[in-house]
Amino acid sequence: MGGLAGAWLLAEALTVWREVRASHHMPVPGALLGLTGFYAALGLIGDVSPAARPVVTLGGWALALANLLNALPQGLGGQVQQAAASQEQAQQGTGSTTTTQVA
Repeated sequence: MGGLAGAWLLAEALTVWREVRASHHMPVPGALLGLTGFYAALGLIGDVSPAARPVVTLGGWALALANLLNALPQGLGGQVQQAAASQEQAQQGTGSTTTTQVA
């Protein structure tokens, strides 16, 4: 199996898993078809330009990894959002109020 095919299978599996976990039913066919079309286009680019094949494969795996981090319950995206929310609350709690003077 090629590297791009493995990335496609991982992206499809993560999409199915995320949808089944969230709503307890299979995703709509358009979601899976969209992913398949995107990875097919990446494969076509890799076939047309063999020099670009490693970059295209790496891009496909990067997108599958991004899908994985977004699919995890408290993945990297969740940690970053939680840290940003904590920092926002800390700034609001330190008395960072502004006053307006009327001339």
